[in-house]
Amino acid sequence: MDRRTFLGTMGLAGVGVFARAGDGGYDTIRVPQDRPTVQAGVDAAAPGDLVLVALGTYDETVAVTTPRITLRGRDRNGVVLDGGFQRQNGVEIEADRVAVENLTVRRYRRNAVYWSGVVGFRGSYLTAYNDGYYGIYAYDSRDGRFEYSYASGHPDAGFYLGRHHPYEAVVSDVVAEHNGMGYSGTSTGADLTIRDSVFRFNMTGIAPNTLDRTDPPQRASRIVDNVVYGNDNRDAPSVAHTFPTFGTGIALWGASDNLVADNLVDNHTNYGIVAHHNVVPPSGNTVRGNVVLDSGRADLALGTPAGAGNEFSGNQFDDSRPPGIQRDASEGSERVSEVLNAQQRDVDDGEFPGGDYREQPEPGPQPTMRDPQADPIPASKGASWGS
Repeated sequence: MDRRTFLGTMGLAGVGVFARAGDGGYDTIRVPQDRPTVQAGVDAAAPGDLVLVALGTYDETVAVTTPRITLRGRDRNGVVLDGGFQRQNGVEIEADRVAVENLTVRRYRRNAVYWSGVVGFRGSYLTAYNDGYYGIYAYDSRDGRFEYSYASGHPDAGFYLGRHHPYEAVVSDVVAEHNGMGYSGTSTGADLTIRDSVFRFNMTGIAPNTLDRTDPPQRASRIVDNVVYGNDNRDAPSVAHTFPTFGTGIALWGASDNLVADNLVDNHTNYGIVAHHNVVPPSGNTVRGNVVLDSGRADLALGTPAGAGNEFSGNQFDDSRPPGIQRDASEGSERVSEVLNAQQRDVDDGEFPGGDYREQPEPGPQPTMRDPQADPIPASKGASWGS
């Protein structure tokens, strides 16, 4: 019997030690009751433990290197990690199967919450806003989920999954606004779904993409049942590679073999849904059953050069480029490319718009977990608080 189990058995857990969490087979480490800082609580955790953080503002960066722990706030809106626009990152995770839940991360110079090089991750009931690059993201990772979360005020993307294939991940029931991109997925896909979410008031809504030849091209994501509107916000923060797709709801940007289905896409300056060459031509994409409204240039669009196998079918829309896109999408439109290439030239000239991430609107209260003392669930694609 280890020291923590002994103390819990003896009923001493309330005196500066760890609270036993019933029969769940884990310990609950309470911040600040058991450990004074979030980092100290994480450092004290063993695999499987729950680090439960009380209401308050914590001016710190948290690095997680222990696998299979859960970092959770008692109240999503009342537990705040604050970078003060001075610290680089909010929560940095380099351990497998770590979940971060039910708290707010704001005002970091780089990223709010990120997982790097892991197998197994989950972010649930998170709020990330006004951070200097990404909001909630995983890099070179797989088997994970982002759910019931909110991200705003990030120059790159509110939600990001990048540089791995297959990703084996789900993004669901999230809201992204006032970002360069609501969702970005670079050189990733396969068993990756973005669904049942809202993307609004970003520069671009949803953008699976290929940005370079370092990794294989993006392919095979599913973008289904989302509401995507008003993504032409010139006051949102941005970086160079997010502006070329400005004014578009869903941009398949050098992207292949994706399914875009049953989304509502409304009110965009340029295009509702567009597939366009970037590093590689778009190919094999299926765009079907979407309702696309009130786009400034075209509701459905395909640029040139276009790859083979793109299919547009069963969509409700007013106009397309090229015309008759649902009958024949074998060739793209030069008019589409002229618009997007002009925005790329603005980037090359350093003249693209963008607001200060530090001055983006602060969100109102977000829905919090019903029972913040519930037993932990796994950090994986298949585990969800909605199931």
